[in-house]
Amino acid sequence: PGQHSDIGYAQPLLDQVRLPSARPGRPRTRARQLLADKGYDADDLRHYCERRGIRPVIPQRQGVRKPKPGRPRMFSATRYRQRNVIERLFGWLKSCRRIATRYDKLASSFSAMFTLACIRRCFRHYFSYRT
Repeated sequence: PGQHSDIGYAQPLLDQVRLPSARPGRPRTRARQLLADKGYDADDLRHYCERRGIRPVIPQRQGVRKPKPGRPRMFSATRYRQRNVIERLFGWLKSCRRIATRYDKLASSFSAMFTLACIRRCFRHYFSYRT
């Protein structure tokens, strides 16, 4: 959509997310929290999350801003540390050359290669021959 940053893509992506249900009954369709880095610190994104019941866990940027009236935004450093799992995933994906350079032109082919790379990673983890 012609944006220069990832913030413009965050809201449409969050609208498309459908989570599988862990319990029988009505499935949960929205995430409970959004873990993002300082690049996503925007009032529009925070308001969007709050309207939909998603707790934004985003640190504030160190910019020159006027403090807003009211309570300061709460930030959970322990929840923010969970981003480590996501960052490791992207680091691992960059080591898979075919996925990092996006050789596949079709989205279905790319998705298939991504799935195969994840299966390969799981096999390495669970069926290691090291003693």
